[in-house]
Amino acid sequence: MNQLKKFNSFSNDIIFIDGLWGTGKSIIAPIVGSMECVEKQKIEHIFEYLCVLRYLNKIEPDAVDVMLKTYADLFQYNNLIGREVNLRWNDDSGPRNNPNSIRYIKRIFGKEGDSVVEEINQKNLALLVMSHMVEPTSQPLVKAYGSRLKVIEMVRHPLYLVEHWYSYLSNFDSKREFTLSFDYNGQKIPWFASDWKNKYIDMTIIDRVLYSIIFLYNLLFDSLSKIDIDKPNTLVISFESFVMNTQEELERLHLFLGRSHSLKIKKILKQQKIPRKQLSLGKGHASYGWTKSDAGSEYEEYNNKLKFIENKGSKDIIERFDALIKKYNQRWPSILNDFN
Repeated sequence: MNQLKKFNSFSNDIIFIDGLWGTGKSIIAPIVGSMECVEKQKIEHIFEYLCVLRYLNKIEPDAVDVMLKTYADLFQYNNLIGREVNLRWNDDSGPRNNPNSIRYIKRIFGKEGDSVVEEINQKNLALLVMSHMVEPTSQPLVKAYGSRLKVIEMVRHPLYLVEHWYSYLSNFDSKREFTLSFDYNGQKIPWFASDWKNKYIDMTIIDRVLYSIIFLYNLLFDSLSKIDIDKPNTLVISFESFVMNTQEELERLHLFLGRSHSLKIKKILKQQKIPRKQLSLGKGHASYGWTKSDAGSEYEEYNNKLKFIENKGSKDIIERFDALIKKYNQRWPSILNDFN
């Protein structure tokens, strides 16, 4: 049997900003995208799709490997020649939310060809990809990219994910919803619920939300425990620390990526509304239920979110969710520990 192989791959770094839906990836992406020799973020779902398909054993290893290498090179080449520039103003990958956008527009009129590839390799111009929950299924990325791969894994207190996820799963049957899914007796089941599909079908939306977050965090914990300590390709950053201990986290990013921050970093931080005195006083996606907090304190905000699940969720699942919160608080402590 002939084995597929990608020849002459580029040598540049490939950076993923990853995390569950609602963890705050859009806050950190412009900061990383402004760093030395890093391209602005691209939201390309093909990377996570390929990893999930391999995780589900729905595609051959050599096919995944070739596709991952090909798409990484193709997307980076297109970046450098201004192809597929996103001009939608409010998009995470659009000009409003990314520094140096004029540079990308100018490339439309610039050069193309082998000299562009040489520039990518010589300057180590990093491809920056935003992904959803790719870390637990990331073995194909590790195999394809080796030392080129850098994953920045954003985590966030589970309670602060619930409303985002509630909106997400409430609209899961929408024609604009593109999560890989199974057909089970005519019902759409997200890929991550394939092993508990009967439970998923019988649950209310809020119980699906809580159980999904529990399941995916446990999957993430398992994945992080297998990272090579001597050659770590993953940096975990908690949302709570990033928005409240911003300078410390910026230094960790600098050391992990080996790249300096932009001279415009203060302006970028101001646009992202960090650092903050209260976690929820920032930015978010209105389409996923985010609204500006009117809570007078962090404690009040926390209790509002707690009441949301207590009024809707099943007792046994809430108890399991509380256990997840305690596990999260142990691993990534913050001011929220005092409220549990």
